[in-house]
Amino acid sequence: MDVNLILSAQTLCLAPQLKRSGLINGLFVLKNVPAKTYLRVSPEQWIILQQFVVPRTVPAVLGSAIRNRQCLRLGEFFELILKALRANILLEPGIGPEPVLAHNWKWSVRPKVLAMPLAALFGIGVIMALAINPRLPTTFLDWLGGLLLLSVALSFASFISGCLVRGAGGEIYRPRWKWLAIPPHFAVDTHDAIILPSKAQTVIGLAGPAVLAIATGFSAWRLRGCELFSLLALIIIARPIFGGRFSKLIHVGQKRGLSDAEQSYIFPPNRRPETRGWLLSRALRQPSTWVRMAYGLFWAVAILYWGSRLMDMPAWSLSYWLDYAENYGVRAGLWIGGSLAALGAGYLIWETYHSVRERAQARRNTLRLSRARWITARNMMLDESSRMKAMAASSVLSTLQPPQRLELARAMAVRRHGPWRSLWEYESNPTQVALIVSGKVALRRQLATGRSVPVQVLTEGDIIGLHDLADPKFPSYLLRSLTPVVLLSMDRAMAEELVVRKIPQATLTDMLLKMPFLRRISLCQNWHLQAINRFARLSTIVGYPPGSVILSEGQTVEEFFIIFQGNARVMQKGRQVAIIRAGEFFGEIGLMQNSSPNATIIAYQGTRCLSIPRIELLRFVTHNYTVALEIERVSSERLGRPLFPLEQGDFSTI
Repeated sequence: MDVNLILSAQTLCLAPQLKRSGLINGLFVLKNVPAKTYLRVSPEQWIILQQFVVPRTVPAVLGSAIRNRQCLRLGEFFELILKALRANILLEPGIGPEPVLAHNWKWSVRPKVLAMPLAALFGIGVIMALAINPRLPTTFLDWLGGLLLLSVALSFASFISGCLVRGAGGEIYRPRWKWLAIPPHFAVDTHDAIILPSKAQTVIGLAGPAVLAIATGFSAWRLRGCELFSLLALIIIARPIFGGRFSKLIHVGQKRGLSDAEQSYIFPPNRRPETRGWLLSRALRQPSTWVRMAYGLFWAVAILYWGSRLMDMPAWSLSYWLDYAENYGVRAGLWIGGSLAALGAGYLIWETYHSVRERAQARRNTLRLSRARWITARNMMLDESSRMKAMAASSVLSTLQPPQRLELARAMAVRRHGPWRSLWEYESNPTQVALIVSGKVALRRQLATGRSVPVQVLTEGDIIGLHDLADPKFPSYLLRSLTPVVLLSMDRAMAEELVVRKIPQATLTDMLLKMPFLRRISLCQNWHLQAINRFARLSTIVGYPPGSVILSEGQTVEEFFIIFQGNARVMQKGRQVAIIRAGEFFGEIGLMQNSSPNATIIAYQGTRCLSIPRIELLRFVTHNYTVALEIERVSSERLGRPLFPLEQGDFSTI
């Protein structure tokens, strides 16, 4: 699944044969009938999916959702699209999944008819299993009888479940004998129960445990020695974790369950420790989570009880607790409490491992790059093929035709400079132009007052010696190496002949000034190169005199700003509350919410910004999910609440 292609360009449409359930735990269940696939969505998510009735791209739907104030949290929005595509709820036009045929199941029983009998059977079976001392098999007939009893119980439970699903209006799929299972038994696919009302799901989910419970109780009473396998099956099917039957039933009655887009994430940015931690905190606020934990405690105690009875340990009775509380009761309590503590510790260790691994990977990449710049670059051999490869990585030189690149590669000279050296031949009135092959170079702009201000840091693939042409209003630039640097250098006259004359002025500004700057700011760390290139073309460099107002409090926001050079002051009620520095952005909240800012932004000396109009920004954001996610994250932190869903407003001008 190519996430980038799906979320940026692929046309999708809603599956034609789609069935929607009523509200179940506050969610709709969507079923692609031919494919027999399901997706649980909230009413808000269903509104988003309905926009694909007509084939559309994801950016088009996202833009429409923002304009109509229907946009979900962006992580949830993109997760919904990917989950819907995986479940065949969204399809590529003209492409459908392989159909799965439903079985013509002739038997049916309405769930409300068997609700009370199944509950009674389950209760009687559990009471009998608890009251009667179970026994381990001792003979071959005990083992064979236990397996045969379990096979009959599983087969009958599957048959009853199928009848209940059919009686509630669901479909039955693939009824068959599982000959390779232990023990072999009859089984039907009852996944269609997910689209049925919650009461019907409860009865269907109770069928299996009820049959196993009564089989266990009956065998403990009349077929001594044959109850072990039924008891083990009952324990497994009633497990509180890993998809146990009762853990699902606990969540059936809650008012608002989690949709498929809010758990088990497949969208890469959602699969972070922070997101999993947020999901855990949300789960802990749900009453059903605590009910499930209490049930898990009961399940563990029941296992201890049956284990003690099977192993002929002292019976768990009132006299046991009175006589052996000091020895056994405390131990049991410590065992249960220690298990819960171990579970919590295991979760923390797992999440810490993921977080440390991600940070270690980033640190390893940084150290590898530093080693290449400070050590490996000393012995770097730049033959013709290496030069061509370095030129292909340059946004400027890669625009040349291969014969021109080859000519340039042969004419370039290799130059090496140590760290913290002024590169005077590439500064104001440069005589040389060079491609950085390895190392970091600081670029500073000299103001009319003689003071210089930092602009950006240039690295591998960037060009130096042409900044006076890329920024003709401010041609005075200073360059200084920050690490050992390796350059491929050429005469300025040759560069103007082979490169500059073939590139428009605006493109030269984008490639030499904007793109290197954007690649290194935090906002753009996860952007694709195409997104950076597109943003550079859409944005404009605007300079502001010292003390001028960039954005006024109460003013309608029509542009998005990134500080390109210098700093800016944030003023509220005549008092400075913050300073915005190069690489930071502002104005996005007013654009997204169609509201006026609550602060005034004032320029310092030498302040220049990259600005992009409202319409262009929103179009750009909808086509680049990494951009949208980063803007949403920062804006939510500034607001103190999630940016999406948006409040009501007027986007008629978009």
